[in-house]
Amino acid sequence: MSIRTTVVALTLGLGGAFAACAGLARAAQETSRTTQDGVYTAKQAERGKESYKQVCAGCHPLDWYSGDVMKAWDGAPLGDLYEVIATTMPQSNPGSLKRREYLDLVAYILSLNDMPSGSEDLPAPAEDLRKILVKWRHKP
Repeated sequence: MSIRTTVVALTLGLGGAFAACAGLARAAQETSRTTQDGVYTAKQAERGKESYKQVCAGCHPLDWYSGDVMKAWDGAPLGDLYEVIATTMPQSNPGSLKRREYLDLVAYILSLNDMPSGSEDLPAPAEDLRKILVKWRHKP
């Protein structure tokens, strides 16, 4: 079992892991963009940083959002990452943030992982987020 499969299974539960795999196949057919294509703005990531400080920092250190945990999402639809965060966080009150705040947090996470920013915010419609694949940046 790959690291990604293990992390997804632990994060989403077994049923969610199967759904994520189905999402990968569907997204591969529908997508033409990746997180390397500048799918969020620097301003959006800054808003996400502020939300992180207020809502996430108490439970999750910054390094939790990078490295192996995030590498496990390589090839997955960005919409799947968004859904996990939006439905399970914050732990004390899952789903309590506004959609824009969750999108901003995802943008911040992308920025922490050296994904390039672009000229438009992440798209709000769930179907548009599922068309963007996470593409890990492999540094030399």
